[in-house]
This record gives sequence, C-alpha cells and structure tokens, in this order.
Amino acid sequence: MHFPEWLGWGLFITDWAVRLALAARVIMRRIEAPVRTAWLVVLIFVPVIGWLAYFFVGEARLGGRRVRRYNELVTKLDGEAIGLWRHRCGEFHDTNAAFKHIAVFGTAVGGFPPLKGNALELHNDAERTLEAMIADINAARHHVHLLTYIWDPGTRSERVGMALELAVARGVQCRVLVDAVGSKKFLRSSRAASMQAAGVKVIPALPVHALRAMLARIDLRNHRKILVVDGEVAYCGSQNLADSTFRSKPWIKTGPWIDCTVRIKGPAAQALAVVFLADWQLDSGEQMPEADAFLPHLPARPAGHGAPGTIVQVIPSGPGPAPATVAHAVLACIHAAREELVITTPYFVPDEAFKAALMAAAVRGVAVHLVVPEVLDSVLVRAASRSHYLDLLEVGMHIHHYRGGLLHSKTVTVDRDLAVIGSANLDIRSFRLNFEVTMMIYDSDVASHVRFMQRGYMGHSVEVRLEEWRRRPWWRRAVENSAQMVGPLL
Repeated sequence: MHFPEWLGWGLFITDWAVRLALAARVIMRRIEAPVRTAWLVVLIFVPVIGWLAYFFVGEARLGGRRVRRYNELVTKLDGEAIGLWRHRCGEFHDTNAAFKHIAVFGTAVGGFPPLKGNALELHNDAERTLEAMIADINAARHHVHLLTYIWDPGTRSERVGMALELAVARGVQCRVLVDAVGSKKFLRSSRAASMQAAGVKVIPALPVHALRAMLARIDLRNHRKILVVDGEVAYCGSQNLADSTFRSKPWIKTGPWIDCTVRIKGPAAQALAVVFLADWQLDSGEQMPEADAFLPHLPARPAGHGAPGTIVQVIPSGPGPAPATVAHAVLACIHAAREELVITTPYFVPDEAFKAALMAAAVRGVAVHLVVPEVLDSVLVRAASRSHYLDLLEVGMHIHHYRGGLLHSKTVTVDRDLAVIGSANLDIRSFRLNFEVTMMIYDSDVASHVRFMQRGYMGHSVEVRLEEWRRRPWWRRAVENSAQMVGPLL
C-alpha cells in the first residue's frame, strides 16, 4: 500500500514532537536521576512505542479523585484508631533507644505509632499458615476481613473460602478484597461465585478497564496480604492465599514458594484492621460504621507474660504523596545496623540510595547477608538483580542463592534486636508503585527467631564467591548490565 509523502512526514514530525514534549516533562519532574535517564533513553531511541509506554506506565497516576478519597479515609480512620488506643492504653511505648529514630520516622510517614502488648507467632510453612488462618476464621464471632494480592483457586485456599462461607452462615460479616490483576483467575472461578452467593462480600482492588487506563496507571497494584479476625487477631507477611504448590509461571521450575507470615494478637492487629478498612472502603464504596465497631477493647495481658509484650509498628505504603515510605524505613534500618544485617527477598532491584546504604554498612564492618532465590520466575528481574553483585561483593557483602525453592519471604533483621517483615520486596516496584504493608518488630526474642529462620535459608543456599563471579562469561555481564539499564523501570 502506498502512503502519501505528506502523511509519512506528518507521522514523523508528530512522533518526534510527542517524544520531545515528554522528554521535557521527564526532565522537569522530581524523580531520581536513574529513572529520568532510563526514560529519556526510551523516549529518544524508541519511536512511538517509547512514548506509548510512558503514557501508560511512566508516572504513578492513581487518579485525582481516588487519591483525595484515599487520603480522606486514611486521615479519618487513623485519627479514630489512635484516639481509641490512646484512651485505652495511655501513652504509646518507647522503643529501644537505638531504634527510636526509626519509630519516630515510621509514625510520621505511616500514621501508626509503635504499639505494645502484642503476642506474635511466626509461620514459615504455607500449609500450616492456611490451617491456622482457617482455625481463626472458624472461631470468628463478629467479622473476618481478608486482603490478598493472589488468591490461587483450586488448592488448599479452597478451604479458606469454605470457612468464610460457614462464618457468614453463623452471622459473621466477611469481606474479601483481592487485587484485580493478581487474583484474576480467582475472580472468575466457581469458588468466588460460591462465596458471593453465600453472602461473602468479594471485591476486586484497583480494577483494570479502558477508562481507568486513560485516567490512571493500570500497573499500580495492591500487593498487601492481611487477614483480620474480630479486630483481635491478624496475619501479615509475604504469603498469598496459596499453598506451596503455587507457581506464578508453571514453565519455570522454581520449586515451592517459601514464605514468612506473622500471626499477631494485640493492638497491632487493629492497625492492620485500619489498613484494610481504608482499602475496602476505597474500592467497594460501602458506607462503613465508625472504626470502633471493628476495633474492640482488648483485654490486658496477664502478669508474667512479658509485659509490655512485643512492640510492633505497622507501616503502610503506596503510591501517592509519600510513595517511598517503606524504602526510607528500611534504609533507616540499614543505617542503624552496627553488627549484622540479614535480608531475604525474592526480587532485589535496588535504587542507588539503597545500594549505597548496603555498601556503606559492609564497609563500616557490619556483616551484611543478602539471601535471594537461585531460580526466579522473572528472567529480566533476575538479570537486573545480578548486575549489582560485583559492587556488593567487592565491599565484603555476603550473597546467598537459596536452592530450596522460590524464597518469597521478605524479612530484615538488624543486630538481632529489630525484625522487619511484610509484603514489600526490596525492589523499586514495591518501594514506589505497589500498595504494601510492613511491620517493624522491636523485640530481640522475635528478631532472634526470625534470624534463626534466615540462617536456615542460608543453610540451603550456596554463597556467591567474588573470584568466581568475576570469571562469569562476558555475555552474561552484557545481559545483566543491559537489564540494569531498565532496572529503574521494572
């Protein structure tokens, strides 16, 4: 087919005009230099597709109305909850002096203070975690609220759905919020239909459709994992509603997914409840009663049970006015380390500030250990992650490749005194694009327990050696360094 010459010139000029206009916008935006550079490279060297990509995923747009509504909900719910906790518990508990600055920062950006009086149980077995959840759902008296990124239908998660149906039958309010993309299969499944027919309220978070694609970025996802029962017990961590048979990409032989989830009984469970309530009201539009309807008065811990109990601070994060909340909190933990820092994460794509903090910790004598899966379900992320290894190994960091499956546990321990557990990966997507929830646990006993679990991961790993890594083939270095260039966009 022959196109008129004027049409070809018109398309050429239009393409360059759009690219240059967007390049100017990128230059003027307040973003990190590597992200700015990556987008400029894409816009200048990739015609049409480059600016289309920027239009859809270049900026963390949630939509103005949604942002305003979310801020209103968070301000209202946080204020109600903090007022209740202060009235019932008095002043909030001070943390270890070494970590006080982390607690102050977490309160300022996350909204929740450190809460004392919690009892924690650590779960690192997928099937046992689901069984524990089912037992708590079966004991529910008033409400069950569940939020997850992935609900994998057809596995042991079916029993969670059945337990929710039975709970509704005995008069318990059950609300389930699942990410519209991560749980797409579940939303189309017979289990979701059965739950809705039984009276369980099932809502997709951040639904994807053509209109939203025009107004907001569609790859901003709700990656949180929260279960709250009666405002007394909650679960939070890395495990989706799936058992160890789950595979995100069946053609990649990752082995079982290895997760870490915490069962919390105490005031921190109510902080997680407030996070759920804000997300639920935003996506469901349901008019909910005041927060105290879901935050019952919790009995005081009996004497002899380690008063004031474990101190936990819940820090929610997500795109919006302060998108880097969890990133800055974890950075504060890295800077606070004096002896040892152990990190486990499936996806490790650090920005320059995070990488520099890790290297500085190793240089000042901190034993820094990074544990990541040897086989990952994303080839591009795996390559981008490994492009950083040489810099980290040369300053004395220890990098371990876990061989027991896809290590999906997101944990940090600092000097055996502070533990960080949550849903956020140590990558740019979790730090700036996803809705996540992270728990700072100021308790040496719990931190030691988490560290023992991390040491178990290391025992099933092979450590990356500097000299061997230097000898890897040139083509691997080329692939990894090329992937690093798009790391800020992953």
